[in-house]
Amino acid sequence: MSRVRARVAAAVILVLVIAVTGWRHSPPPLARVTEPGQFDGFRAQEFLRDFIADGAPRAVGSLGHAAAHERLCTSLTALGCEVIEQPFVARGWNRTAVAMTNVLVRIRGTEPDPQQGCVLVSAHYDSVSRGEGAGDNAAGVACALEITRALKADPPRRDTLVLFTDGEEVGLRGAAAFVAEHPAWKDVGAVVNLDARGSDGPVYIFEVGADRSTHAALLFEVNPSAKTTSLASEAYQHMPNGTDFSVYRRGGCPGFNLAFIGSPRNYHSHDDTRATLDPRTMNQLGTNALALVRALADGWIGMGYHSGHPQSGTSAVWFDFYSVAVVWWPPWLTLVSIGLSLLVLGVVLRVHRHRSTASLLGTLMGATSAACGVLCAIAIGTAFSSTMRWSEKVDMPWPAASIWWGDALLLVVGASCIVVLSRVVNRRRRARRTATCADWDTWLGGWLLIVVLCAVIAWAAPGAIHPLLCPLVAASTVSAVGCTKRWETLNGCALASGTVALLVWAPLEPAFADAFGLGLGGFTALRGALVALAFRPLCD
Repeated sequence: MSRVRARVAAAVILVLVIAVTGWRHSPPPLARVTEPGQFDGFRAQEFLRDFIADGAPRAVGSLGHAAAHERLCTSLTALGCEVIEQPFVARGWNRTAVAMTNVLVRIRGTEPDPQQGCVLVSAHYDSVSRGEGAGDNAAGVACALEITRALKADPPRRDTLVLFTDGEEVGLRGAAAFVAEHPAWKDVGAVVNLDARGSDGPVYIFEVGADRSTHAALLFEVNPSAKTTSLASEAYQHMPNGTDFSVYRRGGCPGFNLAFIGSPRNYHSHDDTRATLDPRTMNQLGTNALALVRALADGWIGMGYHSGHPQSGTSAVWFDFYSVAVVWWPPWLTLVSIGLSLLVLGVVLRVHRHRSTASLLGTLMGATSAACGVLCAIAIGTAFSSTMRWSEKVDMPWPAASIWWGDALLLVVGASCIVVLSRVVNRRRRARRTATCADWDTWLGGWLLIVVLCAVIAWAAPGAIHPLLCPLVAASTVSAVGCTKRWETLNGCALASGTVALLVWAPLEPAFADAFGLGLGGFTALRGALVALAFRPLCD
């Protein structure tokens, strides 16, 4: 394949991947369901309308909070549930003692088993003092009510507890009180928590319990339509944020934490209203939560799940492939893949050294130029974000209209750092009559850097490795095939590995934009640089 054809193919693939990413990023549309045990997004909308009927904020200690509590109990009673209240006292917004109340219902299963425990569905019903709190977290409450209705109509094998916590916005008070004081906590074997930090976009299963291999296998079986990746779970562990799930996890209970984060500007603001909340997002939240609850209650809860028995951490890797299927592998396979990739690249370098098409020194120069390009991208991206924040001319980190332009600009800047430095180094090498080695040295040097990065990530944050490991495995594979077939061009290799890099990085980009905006410009530019590394021979 000629370089011109490979470049054209890369451009076409880039456009297609961007188009598919945008299409698969949106939640599926609502559809009326006929089975009583299924989640109905239209019914959930009715529960939402009733719960926030007065449109008042539900800050603890306020009149709106008290009225919302009464409407919640009324809805549960109308569903035929026996409402259990857990009053407790904690500090509210004004730092004085405030009376709060958790609301709990139990749905009996067809084959309850105290030794295996039950599933807990959790959603907090308080809000901040601004806006209706439709996304955070009236949407979760409405979905939990519809899940309650569906489970009562078609009960799973094990019991299910549905808990509406109070005081989440003032320090996770309700969840802490439930874990510390309520006798039902000892029966809980797994948790499914519903929350939000926005108004629309896809739902993310962004946090799991400690036993990641078990959770990854369950996600593989359920195959949720929600986005999920071990990268998010890994990152969340190192962030200061917390939800009720954080309390349950510290209490030794595994499970899944679900939320949506689209339009984060609406979070904790007056714009968090029913009008800005996407019904499709709510439907996806409830549909996926119910699927996980049924999977846990119908069998998975007995496979190592039980409160009071924290699971040993195993760093399994998983991610959804465009919401079509969940891919996962155990931790040992990560280490094997890195080792084999390094071995294969070493053999490929040896073969090309014998052919006089690569050299050890040139490969090290290629790795050095790649590392310099990565560092340059991080520095420029960080300077961009700092300048925008300092100037106060852009509403950071989520500008009202220019976030995608800014995100695309940072990606291009990061990619340009790799391309420019690579061209400078190769031009000097060609001037010294080493042109036959320049291409393969650049290619192998770039992937040598990726091997080092993968080794560091496997040690420090193993769940975040798949965006680099998948292209690395692809690159080592096509390089080995190229040696076997005696290919004299890198164009096919670069196109194959670059395509894999695009496929694994592109679905993550909207999530990064929603989560961080333009606030982490260095990280955004880094992503562009890493993708450019895979295509580097085509850019020379």
